[in-house]
Amino acid sequence: MEERNLELDDDGKIKIRKNTQVLPEEGAETFSENDIVIDVPDFKGFGEENEGGAVSDEELVRRSEERERERAGRRALAQQTYEEAEKLFQQGDLDGAGEKFLDSASLYGGDWRAWFGVVRVQTKDLTDFSGIYDCEQAYDKAFRRMTAEDRRALAEKYESGLRERAAHLAGEQQRFSEEDTRRREEERPAVIASCKKAAALFACFVILFAAFIAAGCVFASLVYDYEGNTFLALSIVSFAAALGLFVPAVVFGKRLVHARIARTKNLRAGTTEAGEKARICAEEEELILSIVEDMTK
Repeated sequence: MEERNLELDDDGKIKIRKNTQVLPEEGAETFSENDIVIDVPDFKGFGEENEGGAVSDEELVRRSEERERERAGRRALAQQTYEEAEKLFQQGDLDGAGEKFLDSASLYGGDWRAWFGVVRVQTKDLTDFSGIYDCEQAYDKAFRRMTAEDRRALAEKYESGLRERAAHLAGEQQRFSEEDTRRREEERPAVIASCKKAAALFACFVILFAAFIAAGCVFASLVYDYEGNTFLALSIVSFAAALGLFVPAVVFGKRLVHARIARTKNLRAGTTEAGEKARICAEEEELILSIVEDMTK
């Protein structure tokens, strides 16, 4: 079902917006930045009515009756569309029902049932909450328009099932949390051993690297003090060995970093697959309880 952005107020009227782009004509009244300016189109007959005087009471009554008939017609059509949506929903055509609910809401946005119908479609009648965040606007509009009696009626229909679902999720969350703790405890010795091994190897290669660098520096300082190329050769060999040891030192340094990250992760709750499932259960439980609260407050 394609989501629509129906930004209507409670009675479906267009909201006035501030317009600071209108420039006054020369000699006309100026407007401050905070003034609300409404651009009125040149309706046919508008000037004639002003020139001929005020509109008669009969004409005002006629126009008022026309507006009321138009509103009544839109409400009747919205009700008919809503009933068609309900029929499609009962038949299992969720996409068709969702479109009809949105059509009904666009005709008359003051009816909470159409907005809540969108929520029912997205959640499969409040049984699957994976799509609840795709209909947040419809959810808010529905509950803003409900009366206390409407909320009580919804609570009578849904509260028992929702609380049962929340209790089930709480049990699942507890089970997954315990499994997460058990898995982390089982993996901890191996994680700690891997961290210690990586630290020992890294330290070994760093020490050897430092030792050969120091030896190379010492031999290099003795090259000019003694005859022959012995110390020069020893210096070159020492620096070459240090260079060769640098690569494994970097490799084991990276392993040590990863091992420490794994150890930190192992000590933190919720980091296993079971822990992720526990988090999902806890979030859904909280969501369901918030819906129950909205119905019962």
